[in-house]
Amino acid sequence: MLNIGLIEFLVIFFFLILFIRPEDIPKISKNLGLVYRKISRYFYNIKYELNEIEKDISLEKPKRNKNNEISKSLKRIKK
Repeated sequence: MLNIGLIEFLVIFFFLILFIRPEDIPKISKNLGLVYRKISRYFYNIKYELNEIEKDISLEKPKRNKNNEISKSLKRIKK
């Protein structure tokens, strides 16, 4: 999901060393992991829902065509 290269990782690590106390690094890492997991699940759910909507739309098209054919056939029969 996040494509972090070596340079980006080193910059983040450098700022962590400068601005965060060593005692707080495990807590912050845990919280960042939880946030990353929640964001990953959120995007996964969005992708899943979009795929489901796409499947529903692709299934509705043949239904519409069949309904149109049936209604045309019924009109012919009524005549």
